Amino acid sequence: YMQGTRPNLIKRTLTDTLLGIYTYLAFEWLFLVTKPSFFTVLSWPERVSILASAALPFLAVVFVLWLLMVLLARALFAATKRRFDTVLLSLPMTLLLTALATLLVDNFTYTAAGIGIVSTSGATALAYLVAVSILAVVIFRKLLRRYEAPSVTSSRGSLALLVILLICSSGATLQTMFSATEVAAGPSSVGSKDIQKYNVLLFASDGVESEYISGYGYPEITTPNLDAMMIESLVFDAAISNAGRTTGSTVSMLNGKYPATTKVIFPPHTLMGADAFQHLPGLLRASGYKVFQESIRYYADGPDLNMREGFDYANSRVVDNASIKGFSGQARIAFAQTNHFNEQLWQRVRERALHLATVKPMSRAFQAATGGTTAKVYGRRDRQRIDSATAFIRESTQPFFMHIHLMNTHCCRFKPVSRRFSANFSEQSRQNREAFFLDTLVDSDRYFGEVIAELKATGNYENTLIVYSSDHTLGWRIQKPMPLVVRVPGGKTVGRVASNVQLIDVMPTVLQVLGYSLPSWIEGVSLLETPRDPLRPVFSVDGIARERVEGIKAPLSQLIGAGPPTYGVKTGVMTVCQRWYSLDFESGHVAMGTMGEHPAPCDTESLPNQIEGQRLLVRHFTSRGFSLPERLPKNIP
Repeated sequence: YMQGTRPNLIKRTLTDTLLGIYTYLAFEWLFLVTKPSFFTVLSWPERVSILASAALPFLAVVFVLWLLMVLLARALFAATKRRFDTVLLSLPMTLLLTALATLLVDNFTYTAAGIGIVSTSGATALAYLVAVSILAVVIFRKLLRRYEAPSVTSSRGSLALLVILLICSSGATLQTMFSATEVAAGPSSVGSKDIQKYNVLLFASDGVESEYISGYGYPEITTPNLDAMMIESLVFDAAISNAGRTTGSTVSMLNGKYPATTKVIFPPHTLMGADAFQHLPGLLRASGYKVFQESIRYYADGPDLNMREGFDYANSRVVDNASIKGFSGQARIAFAQTNHFNEQLWQRVRERALHLATVKPMSRAFQAATGGTTAKVYGRRDRQRIDSATAFIRESTQPFFMHIHLMNTHCCRFKPVSRRFSANFSEQSRQNREAFFLDTLVDSDRYFGEVIAELKATGNYENTLIVYSSDHTLGWRIQKPMPLVVRVPGGKTVGRVASNVQLIDVMPTVLQVLGYSLPSWIEGVSLLETPRDPLRPVFSVDGIARERVEGIKAPLSQLIGAGPPTYGVKTGVMTVCQRWYSLDFESGHVAMGTMGEHPAPCDTESLPNQIEGQRLLVRHFTSRGFSLPERLPKNIP
C-alpha cells in the first residue's frame, strides 16, 4: 500500500493540516485578544506566548487523527484493493476549515449585528446546520480535487513555514515551563494532632454595611438570627472591604490576597497563573473537603473566575476539576493560562455544535461572543440558593466548605419577600429606598437562620466555623465598615474587636482555626492574632471605569481599560484607623477624610498625613505592577 501511495500526498496533507491548525488558532486568538477577556490583563509577550504554546496540544491531537486516517486507508486498501488515501486524508482538514469558517462568520455577524448561531432556534437552527453541512461538503470536494491532481507537489515554502512555527511553539512551551517558579501546594498541618476537620461556612449578603444590622446597633431589629450568633462569636466593629465591587472583594476573601496583587477587580478579570490555584476552596478541597458555592455567575462564581480545582459544586452545577490532565506541580501552574485559552476554544466550538444539533441551546449573553460563561447571571433567586445549600448540608457525608453569597440586598432595586419597613409604600422610590433595603436585609437574615437551623438539625452546628460578612457597602464605598462576625467552634473566642480588619484576613483565620500553617503567599493575617496593630493600613480598590454590555434579563458590566497600566481602576483607598486616603490614579491627587464614628479612634498625630498617605498608596499599587503618576501634586499642603 505504501508503495502505491503518493509520498507527496502524505507530506502535503500533513503539512496543510498542521498549518491549518495555526491558522485556526491565530484567528480565534485574534478574536479573543481584541475582546474583553482573560487576555486583557496580560502583556503582549504573554499573549503571544500563549498562542504559540497552545498550538502543541492541538497539533498532537490533529496529528493522531491524521495518522489514524493513514492507518485506516491502509487497512481498507488491504481489504478491498481500492484507494481511500485521498478521501480519508482530506477529512481532518475539512473539519478544521469548516469550524474555522463557521466561527469567522459567526464572530462577524454577532459582533456587527448581534445575530449568530445563538440567535437561531428550531427551523432556523436546522437551516444553519444544513448551511454548515453544505459548506463542509464544498470544502471536502475542493480538497479532493486538489489532492487528486495528477501531480501533488509539496510546497517547500509551506514546509519551511511549518518548521519555523513548530520551533516557535516548542520555544514558547519551554519558556513557559521554566518561568513558573512557584507551585501551589495544599495546606500543611502545624502538627497532626492540631488538625480539626471543622466544617466551614462563609455566608455573605451583598452590599450590606454594619450600621443597618441590629447587632451592630441599628435601633430596629433587622437581623435576629445573626444577632443570636453574635453573642457567641468574635464581632469586628471596623471591618473594611478590599474592593468596592463584588468580584474583587469576594476573590480577596477567598484567597487572602489584595486585588491589586491578583489583578482581579471586576469582569473580565480572572485569576491567572499561580493565583488560579492559590485559594481557600482549593486548599481545603485538597485536604478532603467537599466544596460548595452558591453566589452569582460572572461576578462571583469560582469557576467563572478561574479558581482552579476549588469547587465540587458551584451555582447549581457539578464542576469538572480534571481539565489539566497529565500535569502536576510546576507544569500544572505553568500551563494554566494556555489551558484556559484552549478551553475557551473548545467551548466555543462545542457550544455551537450542540446548539445547531438541538442538543443544548446556547444562552444569549455577552460571554457567548467572548468565549466565557453563558450562564443566566440573574436567573437564580436567593430562595433557590438557600434550598440548594440546605440540601447540600443534609446530604453531606464528609467535612464541607460552603460559600454562600445572597443577592437580594444588592443595590438598587430591592424586591423584598417580607414588607415590614416598606409596608406603607406601594413602590420603591429614591426617598423610601432604605425601607425596601431593610426588608431585604430581614429576608437575608431569615435565610441565614434557615442555614443555621439545618446545621443544628444535622448535628453540624457545633462542628462548623461560621464567618458572616458582606462584600461592600450599600453604595459600593470603601469608607464605611461592613459586618464581619466569626463563630469559632466551641465558643471560646468571643468578644468585640474595635481595630480595623479586612477581608483578606478571613482565609488565614480559617486555616489557623483548622490547624494549618499559612502559605507564604497569603497577604492577610489571622483575625485571631493578638495584639492587633491599630495603625495597620488597609488597602482597597475603589472607583472603577466600567460600561454596560448585553446580558440576559439585565445588562452586565465590564471594565473599560481592564489591562495595564491601571487595570480599569480609577481610585485606590488606604484606611488607617479612622482616617481614609483616596488616590486618584489619573491626577495623583489624594483626598483625605474620616470614617465617621470609629469604635476606637487613634491620636491624629499618629496617623499618616496627606503626603505620607499618597506615598503609601502609590507604593502599594506600583509595587504590584500598576503605573501611576510619579510626581507629587503641588497643591498638597
